[in-house]
Amino acid sequence: MFYNWISKYLVYLLMLLVLLQGLKIKKYADGGIIQNDVTQYYAFLPAAFLYHDLSFQFVDKLPEDFTGTIWTKTSPNGKQTLKMTMGIAFLNLPFFFLAHGSALIFKFPADGYSVPYHFFILIAAVFYLFLGLIILRNVLKQFFQEPVISISLLTIVLGTNLLNYTITEPGMPHVYNFFLFAGLLSYSLKWYKDPSWQNSLILGLFAGLIILVRPSNIVVFVIPLTIGQWSSVKKRLRLFWDRRYKLLIIGLVMLILFSPQMLYWKFSTGFWIYYTYGSERFFFNQPQIINGLFSYRKGWFIYTPVMSLAIAGFIFLRKKVPDLFFPILIYFILNLFVVFSWWCWWYGGSFGARPLIESYVLLSFPLAAFINQIHKKSYLARIFIIFILAGLIYVNLFQMRQYRISMIHWDSMSKELYWKIFLTNKWPDNYDKLLDHPDYDKALKGGRVDK
Repeated sequence: MFYNWISKYLVYLLMLLVLLQGLKIKKYADGGIIQNDVTQYYAFLPAAFLYHDLSFQFVDKLPEDFTGTIWTKTSPNGKQTLKMTMGIAFLNLPFFFLAHGSALIFKFPADGYSVPYHFFILIAAVFYLFLGLIILRNVLKQFFQEPVISISLLTIVLGTNLLNYTITEPGMPHVYNFFLFAGLLSYSLKWYKDPSWQNSLILGLFAGLIILVRPSNIVVFVIPLTIGQWSSVKKRLRLFWDRRYKLLIIGLVMLILFSPQMLYWKFSTGFWIYYTYGSERFFFNQPQIINGLFSYRKGWFIYTPVMSLAIAGFIFLRKKVPDLFFPILIYFILNLFVVFSWWCWWYGGSFGARPLIESYVLLSFPLAAFINQIHKKSYLARIFIIFILAGLIYVNLFQMRQYRISMIHWDSMSKELYWKIFLTNKWPDNYDKLLDHPDYDKALKGGRVDK
């Protein structure tokens, strides 16, 4: 009972700490949230509800104090179209209306880009992180006990780059996907046990939003397709056939959710389905998995070292949670392959391997399995793992601050620079000379960009 109380209120405490830190940073106050890629995810809202111009002719008339840039591409029919899909705009819609109302009440420019609009993007990110953690906690409770759940959630929030993309870059899709992945996992488990119409509708809702936010995240559908125990492909196909009408409902909900995007593409390009990334593509014949995991430029284990414990936890996950072992393992391997086959495997300006953030929902299970295994050992073993986790959380928080002030460079880190600034606030005298700038043109053509 006591442990459950701690776990329940730990999530609330974490959200309070995250929100206070986001308010302390004050990126919303100087217009620092709607920047870079965020402008593309967000632009649907002011375009549709304030400027009534989905052709984006209004971008030349944005307020002078808006320092971002809304990049559009000229489509085959000559119209301008946004590169990103509109899933984030869907999820941000209620917060956009709150921001607009606040702008009108408190006499800010009601133009979609003044301080209230930035502020409520931060609030939205914290809100969806909160929902995601609540859902994830409830799923973890089916397999683990306290305090393993509390330690796992604390580690995921404070020990990974999920925190950065909640409070420093809250308009990016990763925290939203964290919530959606948690929902998909929860209702996949429910649907496997009880394929009711309600569970089917909600599962379709989460699946559709995942595609609408980031189509490449379709890889996560491995989870609902393979979840549970099954002895043969034939039996799994029989299960799907027996539930075919429920699957039809799931697919219909997904199609309905994605239809606004298709209507927009039809309007702006003349095609129902349109690839907006131009010459940007995946190079599946040369995935940069080693670089993606270990490079000093953006290596996952370099900038989010605590997740190495999650990988170690796969050893114990098969026995502890057999229904999820193979689905999570298959997803993890396939996702690594897809993510690091992208031409820009370091994903531009970012803190660590940001496209892996949404996978922390699933990786929380091997992480919890690892912590659970240690928890069963001696008192000294428990103290030791707590010490290790605390140290890795400290490294993440320190490096996150270094990234925020650009000491950790957004795309040009080198091995020499990394160790020069490791856990120090002192800038090296030869900082610029230590940078290793990536060759974007070479990478775009499929050339290998290492480090």
